[in-house]
Amino acid sequence: MSTNKNMIVSDYATAPGETLREVLFSLNMTQEVLAEHLGVTKKHVSNIINDNVSITPDVATKLEYVLGPSASFWLNLSSNFQNCEAEAKQEELIESQANWSDKFNYNDMANKGFVAATSDKIKRTENLLRFFGFSDFNLMQKSIEKDELLAGAYRISEPESEINKYALKAWIRQGYKEALSIDLESFNRQRLLDCLPDFKRVALESDPEVFIPELQKIAASAGVAVVFVPELKGCHVNSLTRWLSPFPKAIIQLSLRYKTNDVLWFTFFHEISHILFDHKKPFFSIAGDNQNGEEEKHANKWSSDFLISPSNWHKYINDQNFSSSGIVDFADKNQIHPGIVVGRLQREKKISYKEFTNLKVHYKWVS
Repeated sequence: MSTNKNMIVSDYATAPGETLREVLFSLNMTQEVLAEHLGVTKKHVSNIINDNVSITPDVATKLEYVLGPSASFWLNLSSNFQNCEAEAKQEELIESQANWSDKFNYNDMANKGFVAATSDKIKRTENLLRFFGFSDFNLMQKSIEKDELLAGAYRISEPESEINKYALKAWIRQGYKEALSIDLESFNRQRLLDCLPDFKRVALESDPEVFIPELQKIAASAGVAVVFVPELKGCHVNSLTRWLSPFPKAIIQLSLRYKTNDVLWFTFFHEISHILFDHKKPFFSIAGDNQNGEEEKHANKWSSDFLISPSNWHKYINDQNFSSSGIVDFADKNQIHPGIVVGRLQREKKISYKEFTNLKVHYKWVS
């Protein structure tokens, strides 16, 4: 703290009461006299000096007249002290909850760009709270326990693909954060239907740097955010479709779990089907999920039929021209990527999963 004959200036976050006590001492003024000059009770002055109450704008203005330093000085002094107290309290809370960070695979999250890399446990805890938008892990745990999205994922998952709820929560959160950065129109079902030919055209493109921004732009015009978020260990998730309540906007979140273009586009159109036909319900695609529900069966069929018309597919299957050149020729005639044809032939067991994989586009996440 530095002083001159006119005022006192604090250069660190000191208690307002301490400063006020020193000013009174330097002026040889009692608390009783100050109370009289301020027009407040002696008890109120005592509470300020003992930091039991904060300095209000009204009292700060009166202190300016009585003691000299400006009202903003007293208000800033009080505000800085309260901020420091709050920060100290939050730091203490974070230190007490540092073990919470062990519930998350922090290194995996950092490697995939969700959070900043650090080995410091306190910093990890702080970063996780900021990432999830909570001030307290106990509050976040309550949110996880009542999270309907997580509950839905557990219901459809198979025992062999047990989901790590903390990893899935992080994956969902990252998708939400990325979706917020996309400028969306309000959802328009007819507009989404009109976009379908454009989506199919984009599916011919192999380069993600080309098709992802174009896909996102087209979908955004219909009120749908399409985001690509790498799967975290323990998620076992391929995709998620959900609505941004109460806003009339939707998210399609894709993990590229299987990293080939046939699965990517089948999954994308599967999720489009949910948005078009399934009454604003959330849907997961989880590894090991047999998707026996009627809504899932419908979405699978709609996706397959949209990519390749049933009549064309049945004729092709009957012709059994499953050579490399036959696949490419059929794909060209139907204006789809050959990899999509290969993927469907493999799923329907017309060819083995080892055949013609060179016709697919294979992707990988780059840190």
